[in-house]
Amino acid sequence: MTSQRHAKRTVIVTGASSGIGRRIARQFGREGANVVCASRSNEPKTGKHHDTDISDPTEQIIREETSGDAVFVSTDVSDPDQVRNLVDETVEEYGGIDVLVNNAGISIVGDSQETSVEDWRTMLGVDLDGTFFCCKFAIPYLKDTSGHIVNISSVNATEGGSGPAYSAAKAGQVNLTQDLAVELGPHNVNVNCISPGYIKTPIQDYQDEDGIRISREQTLLP
Repeated sequence: MTSQRHAKRTVIVTGASSGIGRRIARQFGREGANVVCASRSNEPKTGKHHDTDISDPTEQIIREETSGDAVFVSTDVSDPDQVRNLVDETVEEYGGIDVLVNNAGISIVGDSQETSVEDWRTMLGVDLDGTFFCCKFAIPYLKDTSGHIVNISSVNATEGGSGPAYSAAKAGQVNLTQDLAVELGPHNVNVNCISPGYIKTPIQDYQDEDGIRISREQTLLP
């Protein structure tokens, strides 16, 4: 039987429609949480890296297959107004926030010469600005619950190899995490950053295994 250690806790997971965010959201649901699934669309990404339930929205799976509850809130995390709405809707629905998982991210392939100014700004807007916006607007509620922030970065934050914009954004997430940990420690809010290696998700469809510069264990996530 799955532990119910997160029963009735309210968790926001960004980028929850597929990949890492989808699995994180589902696990919180299994452990009894109220999960707010935030993505630009609740339609799971399709591609070669997915499993058989890819057609079902994450919040539907949580409601049908777990003891938790779930709602979807359409959110572009690069837009501060939409992030503020995400937080407001979460608090209206469930009364507060216990955990924020900043997982939403995009990857635009290209080296320094191939990456356009627009692509640079788009990448940092989602991967770094989005993390900051979500933290900024959720922190007042996380202070009330002695909550938790988990930022999903990448080994590329320190190793590079996935293009300058992606690597810079992920390094920024690591440093933002450190700063927030210092700020929020006195308020009993725990802030951590996870930096996974290569994981097979729909966002990685552009990249073949033979093209991975550094050999890492490869895990399949829908």
